[in-house]
Amino acid sequence: MDMWIIALLIIIIVILVGSSNSSEFEIKYMDKKLDRIMEHLGIEDINIDEELIELLSEEKNIPAIKRLREETGMSLKEAKEYVDNLKR
Repeated sequence: MDMWIIALLIIIIVILVGSSNSSEFEIKYMDKKLDRIMEHLGIEDINIDEELIELLSEEKNIPAIKRLREETGMSLKEAKEYVDNLKR
């Protein structure tokens, strides 16, 4: 009976490890696909970190959050967390 439980646990672990690798591959594939679509449509990648860091160095946290939300459409919570991580 114990051998069956151990075998079942090993199978579950193998399945979980295999599915995480598959997910990473799918994410990389989708990222490349989105890059190609953006290039085809002439859309530039948004990178406003330097602007946000400059605002943060001037102690302008709220304007930094507002700017990020305007540019990306993030929620208030997401934008605040992103800006807080930039401060570190």
